[in-house]
Amino acid sequence: MEWYWILIIMMVSLTVLLCLGLPVAFSLGFLSMIAALVFWPGTTGLYGVALAGYGHMSSFTLVCVPLFILMAQIVMHCELGRDTYEVADRFMRSLPGGLGITSTCFGAIFGAVCGASTAGTATVGLLSLPEMLRRKYNEGMAGAIVAFSGALSILIPPSVILILYGTLANESIGALFAGGIIPGILMAIFGMIYIWLVVLVKPSMAPRDNTRFTWKEKFGSLWKVWTLLLVVVLLLGTIYTGIATPTEASAIACLAVFIIACIRGTMNMVTLRKCIIQTVRTTSMIGWIIIGATSFGYVIIYSGCAQALTDWVVGLPVSPMFVVAVLMLGYIVLGMFLDPAAIVMMTTPIVLPILLGLEINVLWFGILMTVNMCCGNISPPMGLNLYVVKGLMPDQINLKKLFIGAIPFMLIDVVVIAVLMIFPALVTWLPSIMIPT
Repeated sequence: MEWYWILIIMMVSLTVLLCLGLPVAFSLGFLSMIAALVFWPGTTGLYGVALAGYGHMSSFTLVCVPLFILMAQIVMHCELGRDTYEVADRFMRSLPGGLGITSTCFGAIFGAVCGASTAGTATVGLLSLPEMLRRKYNEGMAGAIVAFSGALSILIPPSVILILYGTLANESIGALFAGGIIPGILMAIFGMIYIWLVVLVKPSMAPRDNTRFTWKEKFGSLWKVWTLLLVVVLLLGTIYTGIATPTEASAIACLAVFIIACIRGTMNMVTLRKCIIQTVRTTSMIGWIIIGATSFGYVIIYSGCAQALTDWVVGLPVSPMFVVAVLMLGYIVLGMFLDPAAIVMMTTPIVLPILLGLEINVLWFGILMTVNMCCGNISPPMGLNLYVVKGLMPDQINLKKLFIGAIPFMLIDVVVIAVLMIFPALVTWLPSIMIPT
């Protein structure tokens, strides 16, 4: 059978299983086992599939995944970001759409200690959404702002998505973290400019607040951000000074967040239990997806499909940039229906040989993919962040209006992808000076 028929059958079968409601991890695992029995009669293929899944799960780098998730849960449940949000609000409140701009700014700052999109969205939403609705903000725009701001957590380091991609692509986690900083800031700035312009043109979208703070009050409140600033310094500082690896830094930062929560009196046994249970659930889900995706990648590679697909793409009379653009378009479509972590782990084993064959910078592509996953998190009909927002205030948020409000922010993500494709140095420059080769 020709390689393309094998690949088509595999993709169609996977789509059918997902449409039937089987979880992504088990769809990938089941399909991998069936394919292994077909391609390698007997137990040889099944042994290879099991070994592939075990091999990736035993990676020391993945230890930082549950630690970053636990850190995000502690920050969220212990409300360690509330002071930082209040400080940002003092500086932004007087601007058109000030509370929305504050939410986006806080989402970018909070992303530096979070790494998980849903935790970021929930935290930003709990702090800002009730106040935005109280001030008569357009409900669709208010909800979309929260979803967009929360999505920044998977681009600005630390990012669980970048860790998963780096593990599969054998790319430096520290370099990926550095590569996500400028695009993350750029995306936040574009989001704030959009909010400012919309409210400037149509003030009824977000009525302005008359409360004003003096410059003394603004700068006098800056001391409140010491907790998040300390965690950011401990996390990124230890990585880029060479004191600790990303995995070790995750443990240091997680311990620091726990101690800060205890000192502030917001940590107790009930809260700790919630944090641990949610961390175990999320980590288990990601772990099973890793096993399923790695097994699926093993079958694709050893069936010869990956190499044949690479040779075919490399032989096309098109530029590498055109191939990247097509892949980005495909990721946007996938993001409308699948979880970002699942997309990254499903597609990286297939895409990576193509990137290497076309000599495309793997780090640069990883950041483009992650920006695309930010778009996927707010893409109707399955954008997870949108449903998190809906769940925060189910009676006040209309899902249809929320979907409509998310479309401009999806376009912002697409614009950022285009900018990064035109100016790759926005991704590669910072890693080149922070991670010497």
